[in-house]
Amino acid sequence: MRYRKGGWRRLVRRLVLTLAVIVLTSVALFIFVEKQIEPTLMLIAAQKADQVAKLAITDAVTKRLTQQGVDFHEIIVMEKDNQGNIMAVNFHFEQYSRIVGETTSRIQNRMKEFEEDHVEISVPLGLATKSVFLEHYGPKIPVSLVPVGSVKTRLETRLEQAGINMVLVTVYIYVEVNLRIIIPFATEQKTVTTMIPITEAIIVGKVPDYLYDNPAGKPDVPYPQPEPPANP
Repeated sequence: MRYRKGGWRRLVRRLVLTLAVIVLTSVALFIFVEKQIEPTLMLIAAQKADQVAKLAITDAVTKRLTQQGVDFHEIIVMEKDNQGNIMAVNFHFEQYSRIVGETTSRIQNRMKEFEEDHVEISVPLGLATKSVFLEHYGPKIPVSLVPVGSVKTRLETRLEQAGINMVLVTVYIYVEVNLRIIIPFATEQKTVTTMIPITEAIIVGKVPDYLYDNPAGKPDVPYPQPEPPANP
């Protein structure tokens, strides 16, 4: 079958027009789907990042405790009156600084591995559809984690009544890290916080109510302050 010269041109124009419509429709559909699933995908990625970061932090703290341990009576100083009643509970400054410094260093090194080793996690694209049937299907979407800023670490305590004139004091390490979560075409910063118990002990003796009955839910145990230099 032969086509006239004008017929070929019309056929080519139709093919080009059809192809352009297909491409534009595909691009529009891709953008629509991306905008629909991006928030859900980022939420899932943030949850995964939170899990991975907390596992890494716990691992770093646990290794520090395994190697050196923590003595409750070395970091907590109790002030008592003549009758043995507890008047105040404070942190020992030197021990506080040592534990916080060593722990912060370990966690920072662990966070650096995220960036240096290009730690990545993946999320099935089907999860973003919120469909039970599709949640395990679809291509894996890479999620990269990049530490942002420095690690914040401090010790905190929690006091609970353990009986008559007895209080259970638990010392925690509070850790806060910032991560940049990167997925294709989107990025978001997330703050990950966790508290890990490192030591505890039962304090026997009458304890003032304000130490463990704080309306804010935290005992009134002040953070240690540097000791002033001795006068020459």
